[in-house]
Amino acid sequence: MDSQKYEPPLDPSLATKFYALDKTAQEFFQERAAIRQFDGGQSRLEAEAAAWEDTMHFLQYKFLAHPHLP
Repeated sequence: MDSQKYEPPLDPSLATKFYALDKTAQEFFQERAAIRQFDGGQSRLEAEAAAWEDTMHFLQYKFLAHPHLP
């Protein structure tokens, strides 16, 4: 059985978007949220919201820099 590696985001609408991401983007999101929460002192909700913006920038860069990659 394939278990979930991470807890879903607290915000239900963000969790829905999170599960639509590929595994690489999910990992990026979780890493950014953890850094913002534990090193940056943000609440989990704040960290996840900011990490979502980081992830959208990451995906935009990935597409623009490497449009041939999945």
